[in-house]
Amino acid sequence: MDVERRLIIMRRVMGAVGTVILEILKWILRIILGALKLVLGLARIILLLFAMVARIFLSFVRMGTF
Repeated sequence: MDVERRLIIMRRVMGAVGTVILEILKWILRIILGALKLVLGLARIILLLFAMVARIFLSFVRMGTF
């Protein structure tokens, strides 16, 4: 009976540890996805600024000022 009780306790402990590990992994995934979203947003802004500068440059080239 003592061995069965210990097994039940160990299963509960392992279940709790597994739950905590899953929660930690969820937090890590949220952090990684948030950082990826920020990086992609910055890349989009940089590309939009580059496109704006390129259009201004091309408009000067078409006018013949360069």
